[in-house]
Amino acid sequence: MAPDHFQPRGLDTRKPSSARIYHYMVTGEVIFESDRPFLDRLYAEIPFYPIWARHNRAFLTRAVQYMLEAGIRQFLDIGSGLPTGGNTHEVARRTAPDARVVYVDSDEEAITRAHDLLTEQAALDSTAMVAGDLRDPVGILEHPDTLRLLDYSEPVGVLLVSVLPWLPDSDRPGELVSQLREALTPGSHIAMTHVSLEDADADTKDRVAAAAALFVDALDPVTLRTRSQFQDFFGGWSLVDPGVTYATDWRPDRPVDCEDPARLCNFAALGHLQ
Repeated sequence: MAPDHFQPRGLDTRKPSSARIYHYMVTGEVIFESDRPFLDRLYAEIPFYPIWARHNRAFLTRAVQYMLEAGIRQFLDIGSGLPTGGNTHEVARRTAPDARVVYVDSDEEAITRAHDLLTEQAALDSTAMVAGDLRDPVGILEHPDTLRLLDYSEPVGVLLVSVLPWLPDSDRPGELVSQLREALTPGSHIAMTHVSLEDADADTKDRVAAAAALFVDALDPVTLRTRSQFQDFFGGWSLVDPGVTYATDWRPDRPVDCEDPARLCNFAALGHLQ
């Protein structure tokens, strides 16, 4: 069963959290004014940072829709963050009202706000918010709420959107993803994104390097990886066309802006378990 020693990261208004920063990038909502100085510094270094976050959210929507078309009706969204527009259960239930979703996050604030939203929407019978961390896949997979909603004899759609960059190589993220895969049945899918500077121009690389230093000082360090390193996370999965590409370019539902500076900094792919 899930370990009873896991404790989510507590609320600290003196220090910005990755969940609040990401939430602001997607929605424009500043939760605590104490976060604003960090946001101002981040925007000064990377003006397109919120565009990158919105690319992730749009990819998540398209990935969930693809999984629904493949017959998936249960989802595991790890590192889901603070509730924003277009949450997984909202996207899924537009097509499949019977879809079941388990959200996972290690941030206490994200857990509390998500639980409040699900309660307000009367969605707790088919949706849960679990306190957990990708570093402990067994704790996630065997959590009572996960077991209540997910049937591992049926395919599961796993979402790891903008999660892996927060895990250094010392955490062996590839092995963690493999542990998730080993628990799932054929027909399951996994969608992942990862920030990268491999294809960025020199100016963008300098800007992102400066911003990464901010994260080391104020938040958790970010690990940048190459396309090849990102693809390695899909070991044991069959990549769905078009394979590893930019998040904006993965089965787009609108014209891709090739001049978008955020486009080249974010890889995405979806894998299928045969």
